[in-house]
Amino acid sequence: MADTEMDRTHTFSENDPAQQPRAEKAFFADCRFSQIFLDCANDLIQSIDREGRFLYVNKAWQETLGYDEAEIGALTIFDIIEPEYREHCITLFRDIVEGKISHTYEVVFVAKSGRRIPVEGKIHTEFKGGKLVATMGIFRDISQRKEAENLLRNQKLLTEKMIRYSAVPIFVLDPQHRVTYWNRACEMLTTIPAEEMVGTANHWQAFYGEKRPCLADMVIDSADRHNLADLYTAARNSELKEEGIHAEEWLDAVGGTRRYLSVDAVPIYNHAKELVAVIETLHDLSEHKKMEEALTRLATTDPLTGICNRGKIEESLQQEIIRTARYGSPMTIILFDIDGFKKINDSLGHSSGDQALKEVAATVAKQIRATDVLGRWGGDEFMVLCPQTMADDAVTIAEKLRQQVEHLPQGITISCGLAGSRPGESMAALIKRADKALYAAKSAGRNLVRRAD
Repeated sequence: MADTEMDRTHTFSENDPAQQPRAEKAFFADCRFSQIFLDCANDLIQSIDREGRFLYVNKAWQETLGYDEAEIGALTIFDIIEPEYREHCITLFRDIVEGKISHTYEVVFVAKSGRRIPVEGKIHTEFKGGKLVATMGIFRDISQRKEAENLLRNQKLLTEKMIRYSAVPIFVLDPQHRVTYWNRACEMLTTIPAEEMVGTANHWQAFYGEKRPCLADMVIDSADRHNLADLYTAARNSELKEEGIHAEEWLDAVGGTRRYLSVDAVPIYNHAKELVAVIETLHDLSEHKKMEEALTRLATTDPLTGICNRGKIEESLQQEIIRTARYGSPMTIILFDIDGFKKINDSLGHSSGDQALKEVAATVAKQIRATDVLGRWGGDEFMVLCPQTMADDAVTIAEKLRQQVEHLPQGITISCGLAGSRPGESMAALIKRADKALYAAKSAGRNLVRRAD
C-alpha cells in the first residue's frame, strides 16, 4: 500500500504540485472508507502475504476468532487452521503462490478459545511483477449449516439403523419400484438376503409364485388400485397414513412356507410433495390366525362330525331369511334324521352310533352343492340349508341324499322333510313346517322324502 501511495503522490506532484494536498486527502479518505466498509461486513475478511502472515483482518474476523492485534501480528494463517486441514492448506497455499489456482473451499478455523469454526471461503490473489504480494480471503461462518447437515446426516443414519435392525420386516421402494432397503427382519422372514434384492424390482418373488404387484407397488401406481380387491382378500386404507394401503392374506411362498401376513404400505413425500419412497411393513400373524381359525371352528363346528353345529346353522339360516325377505329370492331347508338311530345305539353301542353320524355327515357333505350349508341340528337330526332354491328343486336334492346314504354298507337310511320359505314367515315357523314334513316321512315308513304344504 505504501508503494501505491508514493506512486500516486509522486504522479500528482509531477503534474501539478498545487494539487498534491487535495490528492493525498482524497486518497486517504478513500482508504478509510474501504476499511470502514470491510469492518462493517459480516463475513470474515483477511489478507495475508506470501509467507502466510496477516496483513489485514476485518472486525468480524477479529471478533469471531478472538485474537487481539498483537496476537494477530505474531500469527500465520497456518496457526489458526484446524490441524487435520493444515497439510491440505499448505499444498493449496503453495499452488496459490505459484499462481496455479484461485479457489473456493471449506476449512476449519480455530478461535483463541479453542472453538472450531467451519468456514467457506473464496480466495483472491494479487500479483505484481509475476510474484504474489498478497492473498485476500473472504470467509463465511457455516457452523449452523454444518450443524444442520450433521443433524440431517445423523437422522438419516438413525433412520437407516432403525429400519435395518427393526424387529418388524420392512422393505422400501423408490418411485421406480426398486428396492432401496431390505432389513434384517425381512431377510429372516423371506430367507432372501438384502444384497439379492436391493437395487432390483424383484421383491414380488419373496411373496408370490408369479409376478404381481405388492402393496407398495400399488401405492406408487395409484391407477392400479382398482385391482386391489381382486389381488387382496382383505384390503382397506391404512390406519398409519391416509394414502397408504393395509391388507391381510395367506401367502403361499414366504420363506418356503404358507404364512398369514398383515401388510401396510405408506408413501413418503418430500417438501415439494413429490413421492420419494414407499415403506412396506409386514407382520407375520400366522400363528395368531391359526389360533383364531381354530377357535372359530370350535365355536361353529360340531366336534363329532366336523360340520356346522346348531349355532352356526341357525346363524346361517337367519341371515338367509333376511336376504330372502329383502330380495324375494327362494330358499328351502331340508331336515333329516337317521332311521332307527336309537336301536343302533342300544344294540351296537354309542361308538357305533357315533360312527353312523360321522358317515352320514360325510356322505351328505360330498353330495350337496357349494352354496348349500350342512349342519347338525341335534342328536341324529341334521339340516341342509339350500339358498336360491325352490321347494320342488329341493325335493330332487333330498332324494339324492337319501339314495346316497342308503348305499352305505351299514344299511343306514334317512328320512327327510323339507319346507320352502314363505313371505314374512319366521325362522321358527319355517323349521316347524319342515319338522312336520319329516314326521310325515317317518310315519309313512321311513327312508322317504316329504315336502311341507
